[in-house]
Amino acid sequence: MDCSRRTCWSVIRARTPDRIGAAALAACAALAAACSNAGPADATPDAAATPPPPASAAADASAAMASGTDARCVTVAEGSLRARLDGDFRADIDWAPPLPQCRGGPRPGGDGIRLIYRGDVPGQGPLLVVIGIGPLAAGQDARQVPANVTLVLEGTGLFYATRGDDKCAVDEVRQVPAGDGAYRLTVRGYCVQPARSLDGSGAVLMSRFDATALATFR
Repeated sequence: MDCSRRTCWSVIRARTPDRIGAAALAACAALAAACSNAGPADATPDAAATPPPPASAAADASAAMASGTDARCVTVAEGSLRARLDGDFRADIDWAPPLPQCRGGPRPGGDGIRLIYRGDVPGQGPLLVVIGIGPLAAGQDARQVPANVTLVLEGTGLFYATRGDDKCAVDEVRQVPAGDGAYRLTVRGYCVQPARSLDGSGAVLMSRFDATALATFR
């Protein structure tokens, strides 16, 4: 049964524990470097499951970005993101082809999909946006699916994450087979609480987002 934005959060909170830790943020930083440099053949596993102390996350992320070994981006010539950001910085994102994006892939736990976008924000520079959606199966259309959002300002050491699946949700996601095990996703979602910085001193709210992506679940 579908639920409204006001009533669905008790259901979402009960479904999924907090999944975004320092290691995941470090992996996102590595993706930032990879999305700017990787070619179609690049692909490596996610970050290690054991999270480093938060104080070392920025250093680990910088090393991952420099080496490009922690996570990689498979670039594709499709995918778009429209979103509104407000907080430590403000932006109305409208990224679309011919700007290349990363192909979406499975979440580290394998219970959903992770969509990755990269573009420039005026006055801030390159920004990486990672949207995790799940539980979601390959080919499944769904409504009111829990989501989380991670933002990485490249080259600054600044990370913002919702750290859990109770702060954002996808109103609707539709999937169309694209061949070779891939799907074209159309996603519409929102957040009711902001993504916060590692030390909790800053925050950015992505109040709404509309996205398309080419993704695989394996």
